[in-house]
Amino acid sequence: RARRPGWVRRTWARHPRLAMAARAAVATALAWMAAHAVPGPAADYPYYAPLGAVIATTFTLVGSVRESVQAVGSIALGAAVAYVVGALVPGTGAPAVAVVVALGVLIAGWRRLGAMASWVPTAALFTLVIGGPDPTGFIGAYTGLTLLGALIGVGVNLVLPPLPLAPAQLAMERVRGLIVEQLRDLADGLDRDEPPEAAEWAQRRRDLAPALREMHDVVADAAAARRWNRRSRRYDAATARQDRMAAALQRTALVVEDLTGTVTEAERADLEDVALGPRLRPHAARTLRTLADVLVHVEGTAEHPEAVAEARRALEGFAAEVTHGPAAGHLVAASVVVALRRCLVAATDPPVAPAG
Repeated sequence: RARRPGWVRRTWARHPRLAMAARAAVATALAWMAAHAVPGPAADYPYYAPLGAVIATTFTLVGSVRESVQAVGSIALGAAVAYVVGALVPGTGAPAVAVVVALGVLIAGWRRLGAMASWVPTAALFTLVIGGPDPTGFIGAYTGLTLLGALIGVGVNLVLPPLPLAPAQLAMERVRGLIVEQLRDLADGLDRDEPPEAAEWAQRRRDLAPALREMHDVVADAAAARRWNRRSRRYDAATARQDRMAAALQRTALVVEDLTGTVTEAERADLEDVALGPRLRPHAARTLRTLADVLVHVEGTAEHPEAVAEARRALEGFAAEVTHGPAAGHLVAASVVVALRRCLVAATDPPVAPAG
């Protein structure tokens, strides 16, 4: 029971859609009540106000304003199209429907309407069919109530601004975990008398692209959520750390992908001449493991200088072995050293001085 409040807070932070659903519920309830207080023809269409509130309920305050403007603009354009077509083509037969939808789809190609562009043909069709004998009243109710609901939704987001930091942190942890697993898998593959076959190397390769895309998206969402957000100042240190961590992981992932390709292509059992050979493979494996230990503490390396120092010692020892080794495979082995050095720099940017 003592842990339950903490579990609830963690669940709430890790799943921002829960907060989004709560804000949407509050905004739509307020919009519904407000719509019933509006006099005139609008009273016949109160459901458009909650619709506007739902449109305005997004993960960011900036997105709430942007999508509200785009949605109301799209609805107004669609209603205008239906009004003009209705005046020129009598009735609501197939020709009129075809014309308003065609024009609506064409206008929906305007990029400024963004993700809300699909409302143009929808609003045009609604206005033509439902507007009936009083299209002006329907247009006023449709557009006005949607705008009213959107304003209420933006207001709720302004009072309870979203700041999805936990999903960004979890996405970065997934990327970091995959990178660490990749380095340790490479080390395990090299730490043996004979290198793995191509098929085994293929099984040891991690696909970092999906996790990197997810990290990029959620970090961008968190950055957008900070704009106009009154809560953001309380989390300046946390958001700055997340930005640094995301940048370090992005750089490190690119280097590790190149390193993985080099190792798995140049150190295979089916090759007559390998790049590292039995003399260098143990040194490379040790360096990879120490580098993985550093990446476990990425953006926290200042608190773990011993891990950084150990990785640097292993890397310099590996580099010395490559320098004094035979010429065969020297270029590829040297490229592995360079990639490992770049990876260490990326993970400890700004660099952390070794202990002592």
